[in-house]
Amino acid sequence: MTDPALVLQADVALDLPGRGIYTYRVTPELAGSLAVGDCVEVPLKGQKRRGFVVAIELRPEPVQFPLKDVPPRQDGISVPAHLMALMHWGARYYRCGLGAFLAGTVPKPVRETALTGEIEVVQLVAERPEKLSKRQQAILSHVPAEGIELGELCDLAKTQQSTVRKLAQLKAVRLETVAVELRRDIREVGMEARGEHHAPTDEQRAAIDAVAAELAASKHAAFLLYGVTGSGKTLVYLELAERVIAQGRQVLYLLPEIGLTPQLAARVRSRIPRTVVWHSAFSAGERAEAWRRVAAGEVDVVLGTRSALFAPLPKPGLIIVDEEHDQSYKQESVPRYHARDLAVVYGGQLSVPVILGSATPALESVANVRAGRYRVLRLANRPGGGKLPAPVLVDMRLECKAQKKAAVLSRELVDRLAAAKAAGNQGIILLNRRGWSPIVACAMCGAAVECKSCAIAMTWHRGAAALRCHYCDATSGFPERCPACNEPAMSTRGVGTEQLAALVAEAVPGLRILRVDADTVSTRQGHAKLFTAFSRGEADCLVGTQMVAKGLDFPRVTVVGVIGADRSLAQPDFRSAERTYQLIAQVAGRAGRGEHPGAVVVQAYDINALALRAAVEHRPKTFYDEALAQRQEYGYPPYAGLVRVMWSGPELVQVEQTATTQGTLIHTVAAPNCQVLGPNPAGLAFLHDQHRWHALIKAPTRGDAQRFLDRLEAAGGLPATAAVRVTVDVDPYHTT
Repeated sequence: MTDPALVLQADVALDLPGRGIYTYRVTPELAGSLAVGDCVEVPLKGQKRRGFVVAIELRPEPVQFPLKDVPPRQDGISVPAHLMALMHWGARYYRCGLGAFLAGTVPKPVRETALTGEIEVVQLVAERPEKLSKRQQAILSHVPAEGIELGELCDLAKTQQSTVRKLAQLKAVRLETVAVELRRDIREVGMEARGEHHAPTDEQRAAIDAVAAELAASKHAAFLLYGVTGSGKTLVYLELAERVIAQGRQVLYLLPEIGLTPQLAARVRSRIPRTVVWHSAFSAGERAEAWRRVAAGEVDVVLGTRSALFAPLPKPGLIIVDEEHDQSYKQESVPRYHARDLAVVYGGQLSVPVILGSATPALESVANVRAGRYRVLRLANRPGGGKLPAPVLVDMRLECKAQKKAAVLSRELVDRLAAAKAAGNQGIILLNRRGWSPIVACAMCGAAVECKSCAIAMTWHRGAAALRCHYCDATSGFPERCPACNEPAMSTRGVGTEQLAALVAEAVPGLRILRVDADTVSTRQGHAKLFTAFSRGEADCLVGTQMVAKGLDFPRVTVVGVIGADRSLAQPDFRSAERTYQLIAQVAGRAGRGEHPGAVVVQAYDINALALRAAVEHRPKTFYDEALAQRQEYGYPPYAGLVRVMWSGPELVQVEQTATTQGTLIHTVAAPNCQVLGPNPAGLAFLHDQHRWHALIKAPTRGDAQRFLDRLEAAGGLPATAAVRVTVDVDPYHTT
């Protein structure tokens, strides 16, 4: 019997349930050009699917079934080998199919479009056909007067390109092919860079030299750049970035929110012109063009949110994760990676330094410093001698008594805002709750209006005249009668940013106010436009949600107010105290960054809470010591590895049955040193028309959590059913 002939075969990862790896034959014509990382379109069950080559090997030709050929390549899309190695690691650690991981990290326009530098734009025509279906008319309603990119229209209208092309054949629209020019969104709205007015301080120079030594040795090290707000962390980043670029390498610069990119991008580009911004707000064509430019080596710095971690830089030399503590670095959909943690892994694979910067580091990062895994670089002072803002902690119980009403604004905060306006300065007020009122309830029976799809109280938005669910975005009108008792006694309760802005305007006449929340920044370049207007002095006060707390630098801000600072402490989550401390310390740091001293007014009912006092009194060590001790006592990260399993589906009985059955398997395979909590109903038990049960597995270490998952997979895993979806979240950020 002769051995089967060896045939060159390619394993292709597809975004399909299960393992998602399919094998194809490599034709002689492709043998010399096909490479691992290439994006290919392959046949599967009568359809064409796009995936990525993850292995190419000579193997015996299978006898039980013939292999199909990899078709000739049609584009130049390819994931670099070093980035593919990160994808492999991430898919394994976060328990996600490699095809699904690639599909979740390589932008859809890149996976589905040849990188030609051109896009198709859909334009309306003056005279449209009269006989169009309602569906066709609905598609046309998404086409603005200036036109829209074909791929973007398909996403908005939830339709296919073939449907739009049919409209073009009917002469309802016109398709034009145009060259893509990557939008410089920051410059379009006129955001000005705040220049550096000093050479590096001794503290900054020490931090720069420490990282530069690792750069010179081409070694990996993880640094925690621990600096007070306004201490000049960005200057450290830029000095090091220029050194890396001089070596012919590139810099990956991550930040948590799109809202931070306008001001920071202008600042980075003022020193490093070949900087590209990378985030999901760009159109499909712009994202594809950004990928092409980065992959071609036309970019020195990629500045973006968590997805920028997967930008195809040819030769990364430095990774920066600014505001490393921020929860936005955790992806809450497949693949459920944490960009900060994955950045450290990536740096190790590349043998390059990683800098994690924050004024309020995550407890995990502080623990890594204390364990010797990270090296800490401290910036304890503001350049030029600027002082941290003076804290004022207002007891709202006493304030309500003094004002003889349920007060929202303290007299202290109102007086300081008025004084700042008179002096030509500015203020920022944080309330982490948008809308006019978070609850609409009956004064007779107390029943609140809840979303029918989520069983969550709906928020009243007075400007839009709508009740809105902040989870599924469902809307309805204000009810004339109570849905429970039918009494005409519905009223609003609580305050959101919309109502707060009105109260501030009433309390300080003439104060020009800009509101910054998800409702006001939803338009294209919304963040940039609002922050630009504020930086130009077109408003005296920003009122907003946590968007106003992160990384912004406005030198004329001298007053910061925090409303309801202790409300988040009541959340049933082991991270609630940490989040509260970080949010207050961060927003307080927006004050006093210029020539004038600043003050922060924190309003709360529980003024003795450690998270509040440590934040306003600048006592981080006190907070970290206490918080870490509590985490260790109760077995939570960084002293544990967590895995969260979620079961969800439209029928409660089926969800409960599946969770109970699979929960038995979880308990069976869990080692004695693992603790399993649940299965039981999730904190948000009904969301998006889905009933939800969950279980939390607490292991002594992350390694132990991975070994638990290995045993679970060996025992058959947790397969989804037609009626119940099962998700596994490794290192979950939320546990309720």
